[in-house]
Amino acid sequence: MKLRLVQWLVCPECGGGGLTVEPGRTERRRVHPGHFTDHEREIPGVDLAAGVEVEVLSGALHCGACRLSFPIRGGIPRMLPSGGRAGPPTGHRLTTIDTHEPAWEENFRDLAAPLQERDFLGRLVLDAGCGFGRHVLHAARYGAEVVALDNSVDAVESTWRNCGQLTHVHVVQGDLLRPPLRPSAFDIVYCFGVLHHLEDPHAAFRSLGDLVRPGGRLALWVYGPRAGLTRHVSNALRGLTTNMEPDELMRFSAWIARGLRVFSHTPYRVLNRVPVASQVVSHLPVHDHHQWPFDVVVADVYDRLRIPVRHWFTGEEIERWLTESGYADVHVTRRVRNNETFRAIGTRR
Repeated sequence: MKLRLVQWLVCPECGGGGLTVEPGRTERRRVHPGHFTDHEREIPGVDLAAGVEVEVLSGALHCGACRLSFPIRGGIPRMLPSGGRAGPPTGHRLTTIDTHEPAWEENFRDLAAPLQERDFLGRLVLDAGCGFGRHVLHAARYGAEVVALDNSVDAVESTWRNCGQLTHVHVVQGDLLRPPLRPSAFDIVYCFGVLHHLEDPHAAFRSLGDLVRPGGRLALWVYGPRAGLTRHVSNALRGLTTNMEPDELMRFSAWIARGLRVFSHTPYRVLNRVPVASQVVSHLPVHDHHQWPFDVVVADVYDRLRIPVRHWFTGEEIERWLTESGYADVHVTRRVRNNETFRAIGTRR
């Protein structure tokens, strides 16, 4: 944990700021003074003259208001509130991002649109439900200071492994419904592929909105309605795999991924360049996973089976949430790949 993260943290229990750090094991990391702007010459934990920053790998955060403490393990503050549940194991716990593969960045730009690279430069950004850090990496590369939040141990540790070495990335384990983050602090909050998994997505939407500063933007991506064979097959597979142990489910997911490679991804790759045929193959099951390495497809299948989808959204519903909450410049875009999804963005007044 970088010491400068503390300025954006609050106690998830009482909402109090002013947390104090009790460092245990620390590490000095090289930083370049050019990574910090002129008005940041006195930065907690950073010695610009020496070009080093102190990283707290273990220790604790203490709330002076309610006297609770939260451990720092593996460089990550663990700030779940009392009664908060850690997320389930994820298939992406070992996924490594290939920084030379353009598909990762193309996916981020697609989901973040109409935000562009210049919109992230110098901004404070929250990735709400960061997974293994696939989007964190690019937001940081575009010049943002990024806080990555997830309730899953696997997720935050994967993000730390993939992105924790970046100067302007901070990883926190916490709950979207009671985030340990300062209200109205963030220029951009994005939440991609998370709300449809939650028991109360509207409560999470409101919670995330509270973190956006006036004039800042909230960006979402959610699943649209599913029907027909895709939904029935997914529900049937989830029923079969509910009680599987993680290793067993991973092996089962690998068999499904091999089938997708043969019967969906390969035909899509071959026929996608044929104008008429491309319209047909675009409806093949999860064809848009053809761009990912095989281990990523396996992990995605695992997560689809292990983490239930609890809600399906319409574009009108998401637009209503944003407008009724007072957001301006609301844009909702329908995306159709092999399934219908919606991305949405609004500016907080």
